Amino acid sequence: MKILMQLSEMQNFTPNEKSIAAYILLNKESMLHFSIQELAKETFTSHSAINRLIHKLGLAGFKDFIIKLATEFQQHTQNTSSVDPNYPFGLDESSLQVAKEIAELIKETVDKTSTFMDNDVLSQTAKMLDQAKRIFIYALGDSQIRARSFQNKLIKINKYVVIATELSEWAHHTLNLTEEDCAIFLTYHGKSQIYLRVAQHFRQEKIPFITITAIHTSQLANLSPILIQVPNDEKKHAKIGTFSSQIAFEYVLNVIYSCVYKISYSKNKESAIHFLKNTYMSEMMNDE
Repeated sequence: MKILMQLSEMQNFTPNEKSIAAYILLNKESMLHFSIQELAKETFTSHSAINRLIHKLGLAGFKDFIIKLATEFQQHTQNTSSVDPNYPFGLDESSLQVAKEIAELIKETVDKTSTFMDNDVLSQTAKMLDQAKRIFIYALGDSQIRARSFQNKLIKINKYVVIATELSEWAHHTLNLTEEDCAIFLTYHGKSQIYLRVAQHFRQEKIPFITITAIHTSQLANLSPILIQVPNDEKKHAKIGTFSSQIAFEYVLNVIYSCVYKISYSKNKESAIHFLKNTYMSEMMNDE
């Protein structure tokens, strides 16, 4: 999770840590030029209090904190959107201009989503999926289309993947999952009470699962052992289409698939070549 996000949420922060976090958020730009001594003086705290907060953010020290902060500022500047994700084109634009606007939206959405990526989270996700006996995906509507594409890729590297919500059999699938399986929730707003009940069941039965969502503060997100966030740019009832959300989901799932593939790269590549050879020979034999 991004350090600015952690600072704003202040989860499990002590009163001293909340005071330091609040000061940093109010003085983000000037923080890049601060020393730990100056920050301690301005917040009426100590070096040790600042270091405890930094460690709680998952960082090694103050220098690491400043570098990460500067990186987040740069990413934010680079990913300032010039296209409205909800209304990316207007009534009077030409077809070619619409094409350019959609191309720009795709680029900006992917760039912005990539800034949410975390190496450790992606590695944990790939490992979980690679080791799972079966993978069950919970997705509805447009998100289910992305789930099917992801399912298709994983099947080609011999992964057993089920869209749990495809035929309204989610309850049956949920009760049959074991600790050897894993699940993925693909949900933009993460407000489904059904998903929440399923996640609570998974936590109780120690079944691993991942949530991919735009709302990192939802109950579902808080229950998830692994959370992957996408940009929260779409308004639920005020948009032309689900462009941004589905672009983000497609990108994240492609990244996850690639990370899973990479774990057994040589084996997967050989399997694909073997499959293509067999397919080619079969077509040749059936050619009349």
